[in-house]
Amino acid sequence: MKQHITMAAILERGGRIFLVRPQPGAPWELPSGPLPPGVDDVDEEMDRILQRLGVHAPAVEEDFLQTHYFPAEDGQVVYNLYAPTGWQGEPAPPPGVGSGWFTLDELDAIDLLPGVRQAILEAFGLVQPPDRTGEILAALGAELAEAVREPAAPASSAARAAGLDVLRTLGGRDPGAAFQDLRRTAPELAEDIVDFALARGWSSPVLDRRTRSLLVIAMLAAQGRTGSPLRSHIEGALNHGASPAQVIEVLRMVAVYAGFPAALEAWPAMEEVFARRGIPRPGRTEAAP
Repeated sequence: MKQHITMAAILERGGRIFLVRPQPGAPWELPSGPLPPGVDDVDEEMDRILQRLGVHAPAVEEDFLQTHYFPAEDGQVVYNLYAPTGWQGEPAPPPGVGSGWFTLDELDAIDLLPGVRQAILEAFGLVQPPDRTGEILAALGAELAEAVREPAAPASSAARAAGLDVLRTLGGRDPGAAFQDLRRTAPELAEDIVDFALARGWSSPVLDRRTRSLLVIAMLAAQGRTGSPLRSHIEGALNHGASPAQVIEVLRMVAVYAGFPAALEAWPAMEEVFARRGIPRPGRTEAAP
């Protein structure tokens, strides 16, 4: 299924929403644009779209609101919606493109793309988002149902081998010995960890293991789980080729998006791992005795 990634912005002023119309007779829509090939940063592209419109948003990366999914003939539109705050300028679309300001009450009276109308109303809390649980479960291909099925099906040799390989690269040691340690410390969970969590969750080539390790560090730190799991996954990230600077940068991002307390609580675990590995910290000073 093909995905068309689009960025769109709600520009609100005095209780009115700015809309554009690409050509006469076309439906109205929010100022938007596609993500060009080879471009990965949707925030930067949203900023460029606004700049072309004559709008300056001081912190567009913090203005992301929600992602919506609209059907398309060859797949779906991934509609990343922003609501810029403190924006400045006078929106001026290119020649030939219509524009106008509309109140929320007027949206039902104009020809507006249905998905866009729903997205705007959800953003202002005027309608509840539809329950997409069924769609999500269908997209997962019943993976969740299989994961919780009782009794659990015996693991295949391929799943066990895949899980042990992840355990090897995560821990940097003999995976058989690590598996036996798991069986001693968590006998009821050991096989689930290796055959499901590691084999299925870590083995897909879509994300490399270094990226997955950095993601896990961010999630554990954001959840406040700063004990042994966080230390283990910091070790794993370094084993997977992440640099100390990348680990530090992940915790800096945790501070921005999950709060400085979460990052500060995770920081000692990182320093402990760095110290154990002899990783120099030239910018760090020890407290006076």
